[in-house]
Amino acid sequence: MNIREKAPTFNLVTTDMKTISNEKYKGKNVVLLFFPLAFTSVCT
Repeated sequence: MNIREKAPTFNLVTTDMKTISNEKYKGKNVVLLFFPLAFTSVCT
């Protein structure tokens, strides 16, 4: 995927365990932030 290329449709689970789809934000600019879960092997 390249910068400014449209993302395929996908669903994510929020921190409060709700499922959200990127379809809800179609036509809007969105920034996705991924971070390691606390107390996992990748989070020191």
